[in-house]
Parts: sequence; structure tokens; C-alpha cells
Amino acid sequence: MLIPVACDYRSEKSPWQVYQSVYPRHTVSFFLDSHAYQPPAQRYSCIGFAPFLELIVSKKRLCVRQNGKVRRLPQENFFTELRRYLKKYRLPAGTRNAFRGGAVGYMGYEMAQLFEPVRFRRKKTWPGIPDACFGFYRDFLIYDHKLKKYRLLTHVQTARGKISAKQKEAAGKILMQLARVIETPLPETEAFQVEHFRPRISRPAFRRMVRKAKNYIAAGDIYQANLSQRFSFGYTGSPLALYGALRQINPSPFASFLKIDDLNLLSSSPERLISKRGSHCETKPIAGTRPRGSGRRGLELERQLLRSEKEKAEHLMLVDLERNDLGRVCRWPTVRVREFMRVEKYSHVIHLVSKITGVLELGRDAVDLLQALFPGGTITGCPKIRCMQIIDELEPETRGIYTGSIGYLDYAGDMDMNIVIRTLALSNRKGFYQTGAGIVHDSTPDREYTETLHKGRALELALRRASQQNPRKSRGNS
Repeated sequence: MLIPVACDYRSEKSPWQVYQSVYPRHTVSFFLDSHAYQPPAQRYSCIGFAPFLELIVSKKRLCVRQNGKVRRLPQENFFTELRRYLKKYRLPAGTRNAFRGGAVGYMGYEMAQLFEPVRFRRKKTWPGIPDACFGFYRDFLIYDHKLKKYRLLTHVQTARGKISAKQKEAAGKILMQLARVIETPLPETEAFQVEHFRPRISRPAFRRMVRKAKNYIAAGDIYQANLSQRFSFGYTGSPLALYGALRQINPSPFASFLKIDDLNLLSSSPERLISKRGSHCETKPIAGTRPRGSGRRGLELERQLLRSEKEKAEHLMLVDLERNDLGRVCRWPTVRVREFMRVEKYSHVIHLVSKITGVLELGRDAVDLLQALFPGGTITGCPKIRCMQIIDELEPETRGIYTGSIGYLDYAGDMDMNIVIRTLALSNRKGFYQTGAGIVHDSTPDREYTETLHKGRALELALRRASQQNPRKSRGNS
């Protein structure tokens, strides 16, 4: 059992500035970034570093790293071990805080084959990226964007449900150390430079993928499928400079930065896969896209999106899929569509978004809920399993982190996970991002190809802007 010990702290430094100080000092760290906060969106940003326990799936093996020791198990043990450690490091019942600490990390798309009836072919994978990685953290820096203050949080492990005076004194010293982390001077950041940027699928090859998917639709195998293409690049310099550009260009409600050894994941995802608060569950599928405009042109693009029979039919199918997925673990009468086909605006695109909620069945937990929803239907298609088989057949490389999920499962049993889209993966001086489009019976291959370019525009612009910073060393923005 863990007992939380916390205090409030005020500072002029933004969470992003604090994370820039944390990043070079630790091999593993995270930044859950809600700087785009606008009620009722995400209110808290969170920073953590130096996990005391890591669960890493790579090359079909699960590595459990703790106290300098490594235990190796078959990858199929991942969810059993995740659930076991979440129970071991639970908080006392009734603990109330916005974020109470927990396991933070990601699952790659191919992890679905561990619990769904689908098996992926062996094909080219991107080096240096584990299939999944979650770190269990003791200490957290939590920033409240509404109240403009930090919450310094640490945890004391005890078997008795309470802590001694000596343990409380030690926890107080840790909180003082966390305050010093916040006030650490902002380091210089090495300028970022991108090179050899290229798509990994040609336009004709993508068109062939679309035509093959439409053949499956015509044959009645599927109703809709999401097909994607990858863009790769080399780079020099610090990923911090790139993320600074990305968060300015494309502020997003489910943004994050994960550093795991040599791997850096820079996400500006707009989409929530699933959240759990108590027994309340929520998913927010995004389906339907147009480029963003301004003035009259912007209004016309919104009207086009709302009038498009293709986009509306695709969105309705995927909302129904998400309802069914929630119904696998929620009490069915409680599953409701609370918001339907709202237009949400982002830096370079507009989307149709819905919100679906439900109440978790007794005896179910966050891991059950995650398995029921993962991977999100909006990035596979409908029906999900057959679409995943077709995606595996048509796409030339494994998806890896793309369309997986980044987020947390906390020590009180709650969870919030995004869908990994609008995300850059960097490792060993090479990086990529990936974008997709929903294919239906009346899709045109060229239009779907263009949609993948629209969705990647903010990422491409961030790469360009980060590369154009003139000084060899640059200070991070706030």
C-alpha cells in the first residue's frame, strides 16, 4: 500500500520550463502536458522521473526492472503483471486528489494481439521502440492550470495503512527536493536539425492500398478501414527544441512527452481513447476531417463537414463501434452518447467529435476497460478485428507506437489514455510520424492521400520551425 504525502507550491516557472530542467538529468521521465487547457478540458499537467519499477515489452519478452534487477517473462504476462503491481501499490480507499500518482507509459498498436483474436504477420518494425512500456513513479510535480500552482506529491510504502513520524519526515525532505527541481535553472537546449525527410509509401502505392480496401468493402468484409502512411527523417540536436515548436504550433488536450532511454515520444494527440474516474467511463471518438480555414472559408469548411454524407456515415459507424466496446465491460443500460458530431477546431484541421459514457460493471477494473477499448475503433475501422487483419495485410510496416495509447493508470484505480496520433517518435537520430485516413465505399484514393497530408501538416511544420531556429543553443519557451 502507498500513502500519499503532498504540499502546494507556487512558482513563476511553467511546467514546460520545469520539464526542460528534468529532461537532461534522467534517462526516464514523462511530461503529461495540458497547456492547451480550456474548461472543461484537461486541467492538470504532470511531470515525473526515475521510476522505481518498469514493465517493458520488447521482442516478445516482458522485462520487469526494479531495484537494479531484471526479471524476464513471456510477453503474454504483461497485463497480469500490470494489474498485480497496481494492486500492490494501491492507495487507501477514499484518497481524493486530481491525480494521485501511478503507472505512466504507453502501449503500441500490436499489443492488441495479446488479448484480441488477431495475429499480426512478421514484417519490418521501427528499431529502438518497445511494444509497451509503463513506469511506476514515486514522485510527481502536478501543475493546476486553473489555480496556477504546483502540487508536490510523493508516496510512502507501508503495510500498515499509516506512516510513522520518521517516514513523514523523510517524505517532507523529498517534497523539499521536488521544490528545488522546479527552481533548477533552465538549461541551454541544443538546436534541432532535421534531414532526409521522406514519405515511406509513394502516392501510387497508397492509392493501391485504398483500392484494395474498397474491394474488401464491396465484398462485404468491412464497412470502413483506416489506412496510414509513415514519414521518416534523420535529426541532430535535442528533441526538446522540436517539442517546443510542436506545442506552440499544435496545442492539444492530450499532449505528452515521454523519454525512455534513447526513445523520445512527442505527442500532440487530440483524441482520448478512454478515461475512468471511479466507475464512470468516457471515450471521445474523432472521425471526420477537413482542413481548417479562417473567416468565411472556415465556416464553409465546417458546413461541408457537417453536410458530408460520407463523413456522417463514417462517424456514426464508429460511434456505434465505441458504444459496443464500452458495453463489453460497462452495464449496458448506462452506455450513452452524451455528445454527437460536434465540430472541434485544431491548429490545422477540424474534426467531428462525439462523447460516449458508461458505468463499469462490478468486478471490472481499469485493465479490463483498457483491453475492451484498445486499439481505438477510429484508427482501425469497423468491424474492428477484420479491419485489423486487413490493415496488417495492406500496410508495409508494423504500426508500433502509432495508434497505440499514451497515458496513466493511477494508484487509486483510475485511468486516462489517449490515442497516439499527431505524434513524433525519435530514437538514435532517426524519427517518424504516421497519419491515416478512413476508407469507405465512396472514398477516392487521391482525396484520402491528401487527408493524410492535412493531418501531418502540424508535425511537418514543427519539424521545419525547429530546424530554422538560428542559434546553435536556444532557450526553451514557456
